[in-house]
Amino acid sequence: MEEKIQLFTILQVSEKLRVPPHTLRFWEKELNGLLVPLRTHGGQRRYTPQNLAMLEEVKRCRESGLSLSEIIARINPSGEEESLPSQKISLLANRVAEAVKTEVYNFFRIEKGNG
Repeated sequence: MEEKIQLFTILQVSEKLRVPPHTLRFWEKELNGLLVPLRTHGGQRRYTPQNLAMLEEVKRCRESGLSLSEIIARINPSGEEESLPSQKISLLANRVAEAVKTEVYNFFRIEKGNG
């Protein structure tokens, strides 16, 4: 069975969260690698449901008055990229899987257009 990945553009995320796109880009930069959306060949961001959940949490924290450094500490209490090697491996595997799924989706979309 084919599993369809739901990806969101920065505009879709901006509208859903009621946050300007430049704020989303700023949060991505300031979260020091904790939020890494997928990218298209053209470099456009594509957010996964997990990315969206993290952004919703960041927004809630900002609305409650927390600074970005406090939010980072809350999301990643160890202060490291990941606290355990197995978590790093899992994170990398998920990112690779998302990238592969995106490439396969793009390949078939392009092939369908040429066929």
